[in-house]
Amino acid sequence: MHSVDWLVLAAYTALLVGIAWRASRGQEGAESHLRANRSLPAWAVVFSILATEISAATYIGVPERGYVGNWNYLQFAIGNLIGKVVLATFLIGLYWKLNLETAYGFLGQRLGPRAQRASAWAFLAGRLIASGVRMYIAAIAFSVVTETNTIAAIAAIALLSTLYTLLGGLKAIVWTDVAQGMTFLVGAAAALAFGLWHTEVPLEQAWSEVLGAAKTRVIQLDLGGKPWYAELNSLPMAVLGGMTLVLATHGTDQMMVQHLLNTRSQKGATRSLVTAGLFTFPVVILFLSVGTMLWLYHRHATVAAYDPSDTNRIFPNFIMHVIPTGLRGLVFAGLFAAAIASLGATINAATATWVNDVRPSANAAPSSMSRVRSLGLVFGVLLAGIAVFFARYNADGSKQLVDTALQAMTIVYGGILGAFACALVPGRRFADGAVVAGLLAGIACGALLFFQTELQTWLKLGGPAKLAWPLSIPISLCVTMGVAALLSIGHTRKSVAA
Repeated sequence: MHSVDWLVLAAYTALLVGIAWRASRGQEGAESHLRANRSLPAWAVVFSILATEISAATYIGVPERGYVGNWNYLQFAIGNLIGKVVLATFLIGLYWKLNLETAYGFLGQRLGPRAQRASAWAFLAGRLIASGVRMYIAAIAFSVVTETNTIAAIAAIALLSTLYTLLGGLKAIVWTDVAQGMTFLVGAAAALAFGLWHTEVPLEQAWSEVLGAAKTRVIQLDLGGKPWYAELNSLPMAVLGGMTLVLATHGTDQMMVQHLLNTRSQKGATRSLVTAGLFTFPVVILFLSVGTMLWLYHRHATVAAYDPSDTNRIFPNFIMHVIPTGLRGLVFAGLFAAAIASLGATINAATATWVNDVRPSANAAPSSMSRVRSLGLVFGVLLAGIAVFFARYNADGSKQLVDTALQAMTIVYGGILGAFACALVPGRRFADGAVVAGLLAGIACGALLFFQTELQTWLKLGGPAKLAWPLSIPISLCVTMGVAALLSIGHTRKSVAA
């Protein structure tokens, strides 16, 4: 990048550090660091939820979807909104009434300490995996712009996001997310406007070409010759995937739940969640439009500086080689904002889960700031390690990034959601240990479904078409509840007799 671009990025980084430093003032200890004294305004939480959801997977992966395909990814936003309405109606209020520190305290109160601890462990595994994928996606763009290898980019991003989070905690995360949300939206809009102008095609002709190629098609009902269970982008499967993923992430994932548990009021928490669901639509449309612009640009421009067939890097390459100096720095600042927003929230949530659910302090004494910051450092290193794994896993660049990011989350979330479903059944019909066994069975099921292609190849099996990832969470949920129910039969009889 040009020195001007580096100055823009440096100024933006300084702004974030300044906000984090300002938010850290007046902290009264580890509890304040992790929970922001339950002082978060609802409007800021909306920005924070959106910034955390978007991450580099959206900033890079969704334009890739718009470039190689059409707008059917927007179908997932329909399921996303449905899931958020369900959570706001039935679950968030319950969390508030129980005055929970983390989401897993709900399982502790309804089922017992073993289910609470096991689900916390499962969250740590699932969230670190999911955020590790996002770090890898951000590193792809970072490596393109800085002309470094992906591993070095992962190390740099891990260092920056960890240091930033350790400074200000949850309060800093939310307030910097407000700045970051504005930055990545402005950056994406600027790239879209410049790309349309630089294509030098009349808007009427451009629109005609886009419509002729069905690039803005949203609803997909046909299966394209595939079995119903294998077509990811059909409307029923996309809505199912969006809904179940949100139920798991925003209902049982501390990274998201921490925003809702620490607003100023229960009403503010539910309002924030539904509003974020509504705002998902224009945000996704913006990034899909960037992808459509990239498709249009590469139809009319001769590109020699990079390979347009490398779809994983299509938007980063466009930023690097087409967008002019200065504006390039702004667009890359948007990518940087998307990358560190979700990573900081992950580190804070993992730390809070560890000190409250996995290894709470002896005698219920509050954790020290040194312990909290040491744990944050450990989780930052783990995120980097997982990102390196996925860099090796997708070394050939054959997998669409946003699908990889979403699918990675399904390994453990079906089992966790199944454990929460057991806790929601009235009458304490599930035994504490039985739910743990069910959770482990659900996670094993999720892992088998995630690696089903590799397993078929390894075992040299032909077999049926691969199950689409939206089915993974409901299947794993059913496995979790089924195993827990079978192992709880004696417990249920004792409960009825009592």
